[in-house]
Amino acid sequence: MKAKSIKGKSISEIQIALADCLADGYKPTLALVFLSINHDIKTLSNVLNESGIAVFGATTSAEFTEAGVETEGIAVMLLDINPAYFKIVIKDFGTGSVYESASEIGEVGKNTFANPAFIISTANFLIPPNEVILGIEDKVGEDVIIIGGMAGEPINFTGTVFTNDSSNSNGMISLILDQDKISLKGIAVSGWKAVGTKKVITKSEGFWIHTIDNLPASEVLKKFLGSDIFSDDKTEGIVKSNMNYPMQFDRPGGSPMMLPFLLFNTNDQSVMLAGNAKEGAAFRFSLPPDFEVIDMVIESSRIIKERYLSEADALIVFSCVGRLSALGPMATMELEGLASTWNKPMTGFFSLGEFGRIADGKPEFHGTTVSWVALKEK
Repeated sequence: MKAKSIKGKSISEIQIALADCLADGYKPTLALVFLSINHDIKTLSNVLNESGIAVFGATTSAEFTEAGVETEGIAVMLLDINPAYFKIVIKDFGTGSVYESASEIGEVGKNTFANPAFIISTANFLIPPNEVILGIEDKVGEDVIIIGGMAGEPINFTGTVFTNDSSNSNGMISLILDQDKISLKGIAVSGWKAVGTKKVITKSEGFWIHTIDNLPASEVLKKFLGSDIFSDDKTEGIVKSNMNYPMQFDRPGGSPMMLPFLLFNTNDQSVMLAGNAKEGAAFRFSLPPDFEVIDMVIESSRIIKERYLSEADALIVFSCVGRLSALGPMATMELEGLASTWNKPMTGFFSLGEFGRIADGKPEFHGTTVSWVALKEK
């Protein structure tokens, strides 16, 4: 499998770069497309359609290749993978059960390949990510590989996923790969250090935490973070939070699961988490990030290369948009470190949440995390 990555600030730039890629006889069958909402999805899809290239796409706040980051541009990974080795499914969740819809995608994967893996992107941050994972797992098994990121931008938390002839802002796109033909090795890594004593969610509903240790949730967070609790000047009503201090939730016998808080409701002192807020869940806060955070992510790629996959054809990365704001220029260094480990084409985007497997666990949904996967045709 040969991969080529291209990026640009406009569809016309991508069109020119694509023509250059095809000039030597290269015939890609699949494109991973990540782009700003400023660009027309249909127009770009038509460009790829003309070359017979299947599309797995998502809108983002910032996208990247091994050549760097674009904040309002387009990043494309081209792969000449055998069409028999992959299948793209896009699903509108509508008002029905997210679990049932995800189960249907899992069923498609199970019926298509004996050993399927799923690279996914969801649109609409209110879609319960744990239901997505559970739906796929219940059809394929807990050992299934699920890696991906939530589409969208962090201002309005809106995103779109799309393929050649369909787009959706309330559903999921899945690239299902045949693991008997394509090796996938990756991991979800955060690197944030925990601080303080454990605290417990004592009252919650869905994504919203009402009390922590029987105290109003926002009161507890304000005590810990002070003025850093808000991400802008607005301090009344529904207020956006600073995502630089994720909660680290306990997992039995394993690494913590990272989830940032997204919104505050100053009317009832509740806090919205970037995932299901379960009553009884214990967590610790996080220290501000430093260079050790990116060192842990880069080291994860070196370890997997040494132990499991000495070479790769391509690298796909989903990094939390919270890392971009928290790490600043170090976020680019982190991506450069991942790319240099493999020295192969890379693409990805800064997401609103990440799907992936921690070193000692099964697939889960995370925040302020990097979930990456290396692909190699067998």
